[in-house]
Amino acid sequence: MPDNLSSLTLSCIGAGRLGKTLCHLFAQHLHIGHIINCSEDSAQLAVDFIGAGQARSTPVQCADIWLIATPDNEIKAASAALRNAGVLRESDTVFHCSGALNATVLDISDCHTASVHPIHSFADPQQSISQFAGTPCGMEGNRRALERLQPLFEQVAAKPFVIDSQHKALYHAATVMTCNYLVSLLELGQKMLTAAGVSPQQGANPLEPLIRQTLDNYFNTDATSALTGPISRGDTATVAAHIQALQQQPNNWQQVYRALGNTTRVIAAKQGQTSAENLSAIDRLLNSGTDHHD
Repeated sequence: MPDNLSSLTLSCIGAGRLGKTLCHLFAQHLHIGHIINCSEDSAQLAVDFIGAGQARSTPVQCADIWLIATPDNEIKAASAALRNAGVLRESDTVFHCSGALNATVLDISDCHTASVHPIHSFADPQQSISQFAGTPCGMEGNRRALERLQPLFEQVAAKPFVIDSQHKALYHAATVMTCNYLVSLLELGQKMLTAAGVSPQQGANPLEPLIRQTLDNYFNTDATSALTGPISRGDTATVAAHIQALQQQPNNWQQVYRALGNTTRVIAAKQGQTSAENLSAIDRLLNSGTDHHD
């Protein structure tokens, strides 16, 4: 039988940017109990943001749901402290929000455990509150825990989906690749422009229209339809010129170009717009030896 969310209490350990955001959203649908940070002053600041709860520095009272929202390397210790506090009951649910770690890191057998990873950047909690609706959330763990958490996340307009616990790290690597590393790739492109003598006009990035159009094309179609450029055209001369130019720059620029070029070549082969001979030539260019310039 589904829980009546409004009758449940949720307490949070480690209310940083993610914890404050989720607790603020959850407060509209259940009771917020204790907000537990390293110091009561820090916890009180979180309570003030959430608009509910009581600031504490240790777990001292039972709750139906426990959110451990600490950094990944502190989850195990926070879970142990919760387990040793004597406040857990058999019917309780404990979950964390790490993208890389699965529910087993909690190491709690006395109640139901899970992990729920929102695919969302919590850089600014105030902004996250208004933008969280529609956020996909990867869930794994104990069935009873998921049955309780899925409706809770659906109430805050998230889109929870179940993932395989065994492949949690690979799942998280995908989110890092497309979020964190995308920022790195965009910054590298900007550095290449600067090295080429192109200065931003009034602070604007001249690549922005191309970047936005490319993202729209990808999400409106797929990789095979969205891909353009020299590898897609089988333009070996241009690829060779790029590699030559990059040999005069920091070596990691060329490494990124070559690695992504190899992935691009596979997509280009699916397009069928260029010959196997040209793709083989591009393969040789991308995987030939390099001159190091650090």
